[in-house]
This record gives sequence, structure tokens and C-alpha cells, in this order.
Amino acid sequence: MTLARRLAAALSFVAVAALTACASAAPGTPASAAASVDIPDTPVGERVSWIIDRLEADADTTPGEWARVLHESFLAQVPAEQVAELVNRQLRPAAPFTVTAYQGTETQAVATLAGALGDPFDLSLTIDGASRITGMVFGPVAEPWSPSASLGEVEQRLADLPGEVSALVLRGDEEALAVDANRLAPLASAFKLYVLLAVADAVASGDLSWDEKLVLRDIDRSLPSGELQTAPTGTEVSVRDAASAMIRISDNTATDLLITRLGRERVEAAVERSGHSDPAVLSPFFSTKELFTLGWGDASLRAEWKSADDAGKRALLDRIDAAPLAVEVADVATPVWQDGFDWFASANDIAAVHRALQQTQDAEVLGILSENPGQGLDLGTWPYAAFKGGSSLGVLTGSWFARDDASEATVVWLMADDDAQAVTGAMSDFFHLAQDALRLAH
Repeated sequence: MTLARRLAAALSFVAVAALTACASAAPGTPASAAASVDIPDTPVGERVSWIIDRLEADADTTPGEWARVLHESFLAQVPAEQVAELVNRQLRPAAPFTVTAYQGTETQAVATLAGALGDPFDLSLTIDGASRITGMVFGPVAEPWSPSASLGEVEQRLADLPGEVSALVLRGDEEALAVDANRLAPLASAFKLYVLLAVADAVASGDLSWDEKLVLRDIDRSLPSGELQTAPTGTEVSVRDAASAMIRISDNTATDLLITRLGRERVEAAVERSGHSDPAVLSPFFSTKELFTLGWGDASLRAEWKSADDAGKRALLDRIDAAPLAVEVADVATPVWQDGFDWFASANDIAAVHRALQQTQDAEVLGILSENPGQGLDLGTWPYAAFKGGSSLGVLTGSWFARDDASEATVVWLMADDDAQAVTGAMSDFFHLAQDALRLAH
């Protein structure tokens, strides 16, 4: 079975058979040494590290440890006692473990673990906004990816991804691959590129400084991803650090602090300046707190939004901003992008905002964009790569701008489906194809 199919099945239901799919992977056979890779500092990366710590601890793991991190939907099908017993009996005897491969977003990941005994295995993990595990499979290592031989083959394989897919590969300004590249698609956290451009414009105009301190209030807190939402009220963070967190770990509260400081109109101006094909779809420009409230909060607010004109929508957003967020992580359970509650742009639009960001020639901007080049991705011979992606229910996005002294390339992948599990299941192929495109575009 392919990795995509195994992941999709695993996330459709959590079964004991799936949890113990690698039970035969830890016999008394010494394993060969394997090279290690770093686990990124993301919410799901931290949860992967937590699991490895449980696998390698001196004492057996306990049901209580797992009960605190497993989502209720998982526990309804596999009790914590059973998880602890299976981990202790089937996996811990192979400790210590080396992570030999890793791919993921903020909330979904596949890590390959090689133990001291037996065969390597894949840990496929999905978490919610509170870092609770909603899907976990220990299974056989996926078949090695067969690299695409041409961009034509990449295009053919993109057609096998689920849902609506847009893709664009540019060599400099030359279009090398395009699939529905003008279609407006949900972006998830890739929208934060526009916020970064607005920050850069404000710094360039002298209206903002990278060193200016932003102060966290209770009404500023959003839901994860990120870390700032758990910081004490009154915490100060510089514009530089907020922008870095926004791009590097997709911190939602940091993003909203920047939008509040800038004013949404300045972000809308950056959208227009970037060359977006239809700036009206990002006006009024949502903060993440506003999107959570409209998408998963009180249904009467959605009805009011849909019937309001521009002035009415802005007034509604002002009301939302004046109160603390009333949506819990558990409320974010179904996709809402189909109803217009997301940020929308085309693949060509995202390529354009990447170009605009590079043209700022601001060392802070270029450095922030390259801090996280995409988890687990082999960038090949590109010495510099800017990246921003995103994932939400039913949405997966990735965008890269790579360059060396002689050339540059842009790769944009946008995928959305009503079936959130299908999107999660296609994550590995999604990133492998991006890796192929970056290599073939050089």
C-alpha cells in the first residue's frame, strides 16, 4: 500500500491493527547504523520528539502520559492503556531510535525511525491546534520515492493528488509548468507572506521599526499554531521576532499582533502592490482570530457577515477584535474554506508576492523567509530558499523561491479538498513533487 493510502486510512480511523503495524519491526536482530536528521521546532515536531522520549525513557510509559496527549476521538477507539501496553511491548525494546527522514507541516508529519534492533518504521502523526494527537500510525517504511525525471512527469503526478490542485514552476520569469495557475485557491498560512510584505513596506517608509516592541493583550490571543498565545499578558515581542515566528513556525498570535499594529488597510495595500489578480477577495483582510471566529464561532456572525456590505463587514471585525477569542480548538472540526472563510490567491499571485518580497532587498525579510525552507525537503544545489506553506482542514499549500548567483526558480503548490483526510494522506507526495520541481527547475 502506498504511503498516501496508508495515511488516509490511518486518519479515517485509528485501530489497534494500525497502531501495531510495525510489531514485527523490533525482533532481536541488530539494525544497521543510520544517519540522523533534525526534527523541526514546530508543534507536530515537538510532539514527535515527545513520543521518541517516551520510547527511549528508562521506565515504561504510562497510560496517564498518553491520556494527556491523545484526542478524545482517538481515545474513543484505542484506550490509553492499550497504547501504553503496545508501545512498551512492541516498540521500546528497539530503543534507542534515530530519525532518518522527516516531512511535515505545522500539524502533520511522517518521521522514519531506525531502532537499535529490527527494521526502521514510519511514525505518521497528526495533531490538533492544542497539540493533541488525532491520528498516529506506526507502520512499515513507505516505499522509496521514485524521483520525477522531468517537469512533465511532475505535472502528470500532480494529477493524482486529491481535490483541486494548482501548481506553478518558474525559471526566472519563464513559465516551466502551470496547472490551473490562475485559479483562486485557499492559502491557509501562506497568506502570511502578504503580512510580511506589509511589514517590510512599513519599515521602508519609516512608519515601523524592526526593533519596535509589541505588547500582548488578552484580546490578541489566537489559536495555535504557534507559541505566543500561551505567553503571559503584557509579554513584549519585537516586530522582528513576531515576523520571524509568523513565517518560521506560523505563529497565529504573532501574525495578529502585526496586523493590529499595521492596520488591515496597510496589509490590503500590500496585497494590491504585490500584483494580486483580484485583491477584493482579500478585503477586508482577516486576522487569524477573526477567521476562527467567523469560521467556527457563533453561526449568527457568519450569517451577518454574508449579508453585510464592506462597511458592515469591517464593523463586525472590529467587534470581534474587541473581545477575547471565544472559539476553542475542539470547535475547529470541519473545513470552512468552501464557504469563503480562508485567504485566497492563485499560484501566480503567490509567485508574485514572493518576487515582491525579494525585491525589498531587506536583509531582515530575506533572512526570515529562509529560516524554515520546508521541513524535510532536500533543496538540492540551491544555496538560498525562501519558503512559506500552510495547512488547515482540507487545505495544504507550499511555496518556494530559490536562487543562486546565476539563476532563480519559484515553485507554488496549492491543494484543497472537502475531504480533509484525503489531503492529509497526500502530504508526502505533495512535498516529494515540490522537491522534484525544485531540482528540475535548477
